[in-house]
This record gives sequence, C-alpha cells and structure tokens, in this order.
Amino acid sequence: MAMNKPLSDLQATGYKLRKSHEKSRNGCLRCKQLRKKCDEARPKCSRCTRLSYTCQYQHRPNTSESDTEPTGFPNSEIEFAGSELTSRRLSSDRPSGPITPSIGQLPLSPQSNDEEDIPGLDLPSPDPLNATELNLLAHYLSHTSQTIPFDSLDLYALAVGVPNLAFKCKAVMSSLLSLAAACKCHDIANENTQRPLDTRTLTEINDLLALAERHHAASLRHIQATMQSTESYDNVLANAALMVLYASASHSIRVHLTATAEKYGQRLPTELLPQHSQWISFTRAAHTASSAILNDIVNATPPSSTVVDTGSKSHGTISSPVSPQDGPSPKTKSLFLPLVTSTCERALGNLRRRAESTTAEQRSSAFCSAIDQRRARALLETINILESCASAALSPGASDKKKVVFTASLNTQHTSMFGCPRGVSPWVARYMISVTSMEAPQILRRIIMSFLNKAPTEFLNIVRSVLDSPTVKGRNENTTLPASSATREPLTVTPIHILAMDIFAHWLVLVMLLDGVWWISNIGQWELSQVIYLMKRQNVLSQLADSSEMWWPESMYLVKRELTPDSWH
Repeated sequence: MAMNKPLSDLQATGYKLRKSHEKSRNGCLRCKQLRKKCDEARPKCSRCTRLSYTCQYQHRPNTSESDTEPTGFPNSEIEFAGSELTSRRLSSDRPSGPITPSIGQLPLSPQSNDEEDIPGLDLPSPDPLNATELNLLAHYLSHTSQTIPFDSLDLYALAVGVPNLAFKCKAVMSSLLSLAAACKCHDIANENTQRPLDTRTLTEINDLLALAERHHAASLRHIQATMQSTESYDNVLANAALMVLYASASHSIRVHLTATAEKYGQRLPTELLPQHSQWISFTRAAHTASSAILNDIVNATPPSSTVVDTGSKSHGTISSPVSPQDGPSPKTKSLFLPLVTSTCERALGNLRRRAESTTAEQRSSAFCSAIDQRRARALLETINILESCASAALSPGASDKKKVVFTASLNTQHTSMFGCPRGVSPWVARYMISVTSMEAPQILRRIIMSFLNKAPTEFLNIVRSVLDSPTVKGRNENTTLPASSATREPLTVTPIHILAMDIFAHWLVLVMLLDGVWWISNIGQWELSQVIYLMKRQNVLSQLADSSEMWWPESMYLVKRELTPDSWH
C-alpha cells in the first residue's frame, strides 16, 4: 500500500501530499454552521467582527452537568441562516429543512449557503431565538400572518416575503416578534372579555408586551444601521409596515385592558396603560420613510425602463385569506354604518363652518402670529382631506372595490425594480404601495387610516400635544398615571387646539367603524371618549353643537356604546 512507502517513493510515483492545516474545533457557532474556518478570537472572531454579526461560542459543560442547554432544548442549537430556521443536534452537522407557511404552496426564496455571496447581507442577522421567541415566531406564521392580510398580495407579503427577510435581518425579525407578541396579547384578552382581569392574565400580557417593547426598541436601533444601504431597502420597507401594525396593535390591546379595568373598577399597572399619541407618530413616520424610498425609485426611473406591474395580483398558487378583516363587525355594519353614512355629510358641513369662523377670527386678531396663520391654513386643508376620506369610506360598496387606482403624481407605470440602483423587490413595492397612501386605497380600513398619512404635519402635532398632556390623561380615578405625566405642565388650550380636536373627533367616528379589525378595533371609541372628556372639561361642547342638537362625534359615540354594550363601558 502507498501508506507503507517512504516519502521519497511516494513523491516519485506522482502522489501529491495534502497541505497540512490546523482544524478549528472550538470556533464560534456561526462559523461552524456555515463551515467556515474560525480564528477563534475572543470575544468575537474576526469574521463576525468584519460582518457585524453576533458572535457566540458553544458552551462545553462538564461531564457531571446536565445535557440540557439553558434555552430548554436538550443538546440543541437554534440559529437562523438565510431563509432557513435550523434546529440541529450539536453532534450532527446536517441542518433541517426550511420552514414554509402552512398556507403557502410557494417555496421560500432560494438563498445561497454562503452569506458572503448574498448582496446586502453585511447587516446584523438575527440572534438565536429562545423558547418564548420561537413560540412567537410560530404564532406569527400560523396566526398573525393569516389574520391581517386582505388579499393574496398581502398574504404573500406577510406570510412568505416578510419571514424570509426576517430570517436574515435582525431589525425585521425584532419587529415580527413584536407584532406576534401583541397579537397573542389580543388572543389572551379576548378569552377573558366577560370577567375582571385576573392576576395570571395580566402577568402573561404584561410579560408579552414588555418583550414586544424590547424587540421594538431593538428594531429601531438596528434599522438605523441599514437605512443608508440601497441594498437593504427591502428590510427598511418591510420593517416600516410591521412597525405600523405593531404600534396600532400595542395601543389597541392597552386600550382594551384600560377599558376592562374601568368597567370592573380595577387599577392597571403603569406599564399596561395606553401610550396615547405614539401610535400616530409611528404610523406617520413609517409612511414618511416608505414614501421617501418609493418616490425616489419612481422619480429616478427613466420612462424607457422595464415596466413592473405594481397592482394587486395573484401570487402563484398561494390562496387568498380565509376571512379578511376589512372593517366593521357584523352589528356595526348593519346598524352603525348606515347611521354614520346618513349623518356624516351634514356633520362635516357644520365642522367646516366652525373652522372657517375660527380661522377668520384668528387671522383678524392683532395677536395672530405667523405660526398661528400657518396652523389655521393647515386645519382648513385637513378638513378637505377628511371630507375626501369620508366620501371614499362611506361610498356604496367601498370595501368591495378591488381595482387599483394610482394618484397622478406617481409615475407607477415606469417603475423598474431590477435595474434601478436603488432597487426594491417587486413584491415589496407592490405591497407597500398598496398599504400606504401612495395609491388611492380601495378597502375600508386603508381608506380611513390613510387620513393619518395625508393630514398636514401641523395638524398632527397639535393633536399629539393635546393627547399627551395631563389635560386629557388620567380621566378616570382608577387609572394610574405615568410619573412623567404628573410632572408635565398642563397644556394651555386655545381655539386652534379645540378646532384641531374637533376635526380629529370627526375622523375618530370613522375609525369606530373598524371594530372588526383586531389591531384597530378599540382605538376609535377610546380616543373619542378622551376627546369628549377634554371638550367637557374645557366647557366648549355647547359651542360645538348646532342649535338644539348634540355634537355629532358625541352622539355617534353614545350610539356606538349602546349598540356594543359588552365591549365598552
């Protein structure tokens, strides 16, 4: 045998000796998984440092210690690689197959086995998930991503596209887990609607919301590192969509808990209280970031570029959502929606007359500053937007429309998502254009919520300043106020503030129509109750009512409360 021959004889026969090398047996987990040589530098190896990855080394327990890892998975390592979630035994190098959504016949996007071959992956990747986070990931794939979509475009984006991005981007994974945690809180709360909140339920929800807030904060940190890279625009856009859903869902569950506590005379811990205007801030900020990217792509694309269909269309063999949540619950659709439709036009006419009178008085005042004049113009512009929003939302069959209509300012017929240096994947572009106000929304929940994206910044700033002031907070003595609210100076409410909240209240009547959408359902009625409390405290309800009639938002609030007594008190 060749092994018995001396070195000189082996070389003479043409055998080539393999160059000796030292194997890396104690490398980090990521290098082991990708079969890369690790230099075993501590605390982070050179490769993980260069690619900005989290570097972790395998803990080698003593033979006397238990074989169970702290994560609760015996002898297992849970880690993300590309679009695959790999759960493997430490004694085996063979990874398991990729996760595919239960509804999807579509395969996950093909990915390279080597991260360095994938453009744009020099970004922080998700850390290994613990047992709680894996449970939330499963909840997102099996439940959250199935209840939010309205059509097949939404379903593909949330059930297939977004998870694939999350598997390779820490920011998207954090936002996904935040949304899943908020969704699970809603599910838990809905199981306890007819009785007071017990300690076990509050503790479970509190823990989930705390975890969601930590992931939400982490996502904000990580996404800042990716926004300057054009190759990461898919992550930025998908993250923006998830953040909007989470901000609304988090606020909605907190509102639900607060309303339930008021109903049964309970006190909620501070960390479970509604966060007031934050849901508005995140909705507007995410829309601004998304629009900046998409507008930049559209404006930079020459007319000769490849045309990409940005309308809704079927995605392969993926099915449509089983029960899309467009807006009203059955009782609201049959009883409350017709009442709002029949009275809204007159109410908005009265609102416009009050606005014109208030702004005229402000402009004629000797103390009217340039800022006051700008605010007055913004409020009149807001009424125009509200009227358009109400007209589209209350038109016959608004929720049944499927045809995509784009605004004239967008050159969507010449949008190249492949050749443009600032490229965005086609499914991301189609989904984001659909869910933002860059197109004329065609389903009820997007028509109504588009108001926040279109309203002038001056109007939203006024509304936020009022909602966050102690003047509105803590209207119920059983509600514990955050410490920051107790030390904040009360807001001096001016006629401009009153007019802004008058407009906001009329929009909230439309939001009350969305009580069949789980991540929005409680917001309209709660926020309107806050505004009514403010108006009563400022003694202006008589000025807002017309002749002997009640102020329209207040009358609609009382009607809605009578129609759904079990859900609100």
